[in-house]
Amino acid sequence: MTAVICSSCSKRDKPTVQLHDHREIQICFDCLGWMNAKRNRQMMAHDGGWKVGGFEPIFTLEDVARSVDHYAKMGFEISFHDETYAFAHRDRDLTIHLTKRVGDIQSVVGSLYIHCESADEVADEWRKAGLEVIGPKDEDYGKREGSHTDPDGNLTGFSSPLR
Repeated sequence: MTAVICSSCSKRDKPTVQLHDHREIQICFDCLGWMNAKRNRQMMAHDGGWKVGGFEPIFTLEDVARSVDHYAKMGFEISFHDETYAFAHRDRDLTIHLTKRVGDIQSVVGSLYIHCESADEVADEWRKAGLEVIGPKDEDYGKREGSHTDPDGNLTGFSSPLR
């Protein structure tokens, strides 16, 4: 069996992807992640503004334990923040936040959680546009989070990693 060597870092036997037009070039996932991050930084410097790094729906529930059981049966991996907040993960790119409904059922119509490079940039841009933004503030779980509620009650939360 031939060892696969990353064309960028020369490490052996790590998972790799090959370039479409040059199949002889193999790039390990670590180098691919580094290249994607560098590309994103260059795009931000060129285009200005903030970029979405991912997004996650938030489902408001009556019974977190019931919903966790339901999503586990659907093949999701489950993790918990606490007894009122859980996450259902599927593959690499899908996480659904599962949160216990608190207060008025109509208080939040829909919600979205956006991952970004800088929560402060998002907050600044939205405030300059005349929108009311809460935060961002540092959270004990490693995120800097903020939020905005639109005129119809839809909540958009956003976060970046703590630096």
